[in-house]
Amino acid sequence: MKKAFRNIKLYILGLVLGALGVGIPLGIYGITVIPALNANPFPYPFLMAAIAFLYLLLGFTISDIQIARWRHKTSEYDTKLPQEMKDKAWSIRFPFYLAAAVVLSVFLFFEIWYWFSGGYPLPVEI
Repeated sequence: MKKAFRNIKLYILGLVLGALGVGIPLGIYGITVIPALNANPFPYPFLMAAIAFLYLLLGFTISDIQIARWRHKTSEYDTKLPQEMKDKAWSIRFPFYLAAAVVLSVFLFFEIWYWFSGGYPLPVEI
């Protein structure tokens, strides 16, 4: 796990995934508030929460599949994982967990803003 925290590439990948997780809902919202489209504004905070959950699910599932493949290949189902396999699993998990933390923190910021002001911080009310 410590090796994953020291790798700068994993931080960059996690922040890019986090930016996508925040940018996609805000982009959809930006498209739906165009007056010529006559669309209702998109509820972007709820999609952020769904994306954060999806990132958590992907981070856990992909690394768990990797561990299951290793156990099947070596037929060591009841032994402890070697440190190299733990490090590999954490290098898969870490970007997704970091992205989920970024998206979830932005979601919580928008929700706290809504609780105090009665509306989300973008110009058009949802």
